[in-house]
Amino acid sequence: MSLVIENVTKTFPGQRQGLFGRGDSFTALDDVSLRVAKGASFGLVGESGSGKTTLTRCILRLESLTSGRILFDGADVHALASAEMRRLRSRLQIVFQDPYASLDPRMTIHDIVAEPLVIHRDVVKMTERQRTERVAELLLQVGLGTQHLFRYPHEFSGGQRQRIGIARALAVRPEFLILDEPTSALDVSVQAEVLNLLHRLQVELGLTYFFISHDLGVIRYICDDVAVIYRGKLVEQGPVAEIFDRPQNDYTRMLLNAMPDPDPDRSPFRRPAEAGVGA
Repeated sequence: MSLVIENVTKTFPGQRQGLFGRGDSFTALDDVSLRVAKGASFGLVGESGSGKTTLTRCILRLESLTSGRILFDGADVHALASAEMRRLRSRLQIVFQDPYASLDPRMTIHDIVAEPLVIHRDVVKMTERQRTERVAELLLQVGLGTQHLFRYPHEFSGGQRQRIGIARALAVRPEFLILDEPTSALDVSVQAEVLNLLHRLQVELGLTYFFISHDLGVIRYICDDVAVIYRGKLVEQGPVAEIFDRPQNDYTRMLLNAMPDPDPDRSPFRRPAEAGVGA
């Protein structure tokens, strides 16, 4: 199983101006090509507005393509019939950026995590009792307990809500997870916990990750390969170590230079006199 994106372009028509006119069209993705191998963790990094979300929506067929192809396990995603696409979605799931906005506040955690099992009941055949057992198993797998089954999203912290979102994405035993900025709304300490959880789950379940982020530190920690996108175009891609140690593109170098230095003595916010104290 692999994801192959071939020469994908997505252009949006301009906004209406008056009764008959339209503004200029906007190209969100410009001839994008990349490949995500089975079992790998592939990162896509770029600033806001670079095209990351549009590419995600195209992979999930929430947006049509202007040109190009997206192949999942050899099948052209945008050529599949509705029933085939429904089956494919059970193999390809997403974890969203905002764990609170992505969880229905009127539903219990049990119903939220079980929802994919109901939607894909033709693929994952389970009785109601089996679904409850599966939800309990998933909560334990992501570090929560069965005592949380019938609580509501507002009763949990941000990190716990993201664990619930991960459990929901894993419910139908997918092979491929799109992780759309899954830690950007979390505190730094909680980010580390969620990233460690994702790493463990990938090893245990043999998952393939497509990790969307603007945070190069996160990408370096969890990804094997990375592609850098700028204004809809891929400007550089390759193994993480190679891109981070020997960037070839000016935009990539700019992103790397903007990363905070973990050494407090080298922080630009410290005055020289402070840096020398205790030396």
